[in-house]
Amino acid sequence: MKIGIAIIALVAWAAAAWAQPVVEQQVSPTKYDYSQVAQQITAGCDTKYEQAHAIYRWLCNNISYDTSYSIYTADECWDNRRGVCQAYSELFYRLAEPLGLETIVVRGVAKPSEGKVEGHAWIFAIVEGENTGIMIDPTWGAGSVNGSTFTRSNNDDTWFHVDPYWLIFTHFPDNEDYQLLPQPVNREQFDALPVVKPMWGEYGFDAKGVFDRCMAGNTDLPMIYHSGVGVLRLASVPEQSTLRVGENYRFAIQKLQQCDVALLDGGPLHNDWQLQGNTYYMDYMPTSAGDLHLGFKQDGEKYATVVQYAIAQPTAADLKRLEEANPLMMPELTGLANFNAVELQKHGIDGKKLLAAVRGGSVSGLPMFYGSGDYIAIDIPLNGTLRVGQSYTFTLQPRGGVRWAVINEKTWHRAWNSDPSTGTISMTVVPDAPGKLVVAVQLQDGGSYSYCLTYIVK
Repeated sequence: MKIGIAIIALVAWAAAAWAQPVVEQQVSPTKYDYSQVAQQITAGCDTKYEQAHAIYRWLCNNISYDTSYSIYTADECWDNRRGVCQAYSELFYRLAEPLGLETIVVRGVAKPSEGKVEGHAWIFAIVEGENTGIMIDPTWGAGSVNGSTFTRSNNDDTWFHVDPYWLIFTHFPDNEDYQLLPQPVNREQFDALPVVKPMWGEYGFDAKGVFDRCMAGNTDLPMIYHSGVGVLRLASVPEQSTLRVGENYRFAIQKLQQCDVALLDGGPLHNDWQLQGNTYYMDYMPTSAGDLHLGFKQDGEKYATVVQYAIAQPTAADLKRLEEANPLMMPELTGLANFNAVELQKHGIDGKKLLAAVRGGSVSGLPMFYGSGDYIAIDIPLNGTLRVGQSYTFTLQPRGGVRWAVINEKTWHRAWNSDPSTGTISMTVVPDAPGKLVVAVQLQDGGSYSYCLTYIVK
């Protein structure tokens, strides 16, 4: 709700602007007296601003978009409870008129989506003093149209009292005075602007900042969805649509409602947020091309996207940067059999060493890592396939468990060498049977052994 927002005095509008003849309105004649219904709709309103908001909300809640595109006037809209943008705007005008709420039906073009421009009408309402007004679009506030289907919005105030810097991204009036900008844009500049909607402001973006950036030619913006309005505030997120592999990006969000928030890129969820004050922070580095979604969920529902990015196919420079920052996530490794970044990091596998082994041809697949036991793999065979008759050394740094063993089918090896100075245990094993070789730990004295690592022996 924006009723509590201080009304903005628009200095650009001089008193002379209101001296224009009313005929400029070109509002269709009416056969009805809307006085009584206007009083009912605005009952309890103390200011012109509240009256304008009440009319907006009534139109959004009661008028459907006319997908037959045949209803253009206030009276037809009132009779049928539907109409096109002209009808919404004219009915707003007629409901405001008996209240002494001065409004102007603004005509021009609008961009509902990228590449689509169509004729449109909306409202300018003078809500406090002769030089103070706000922009309102009851048609877009009511809902959206897909083909012949109108879908009503749920209490959407995004299109009431719209900041002119947001509105110019999608609405271009025939009369440039109704841009309400210190420096109006021309049609060519309007056409070059991306489709950015006022919900960006609901997430915390600065309207003039985004406008200035786009006017300077930087129009590469991410996709922002309405799903998180009122749930999240985006304190800081990347403001470009395309992210690069190997680059570090910081996300900072504030929760306005209880929810789970994560970054989703097709792999494991990224949800290791760090809380500082009332803001959650997370650094994220893309490791492969694809889509990235910042999403949230409530009450066990699926994640809903708030911001969507594209992660570009990595260049040689991107991969070099990734190798320096996080070699464990290089594509040569992520495609290996049994690759699991979480388990590899947990068990202390050195990404640079593993990458060198893959490039040297000694590793074509990984052993299977399990969560059992608490240890660091100081030195283990990195290839998931071992050979009968060859010797392999295992050096671990246990942090838990009672006893450790290497088991090759029915042969158990328990003769570990301990180094008290480092806290490590090591053993060299020569597999004598094809099948499996596992490293196992006994977690409780007298208990069974649990697998930590599994190899295939050939």
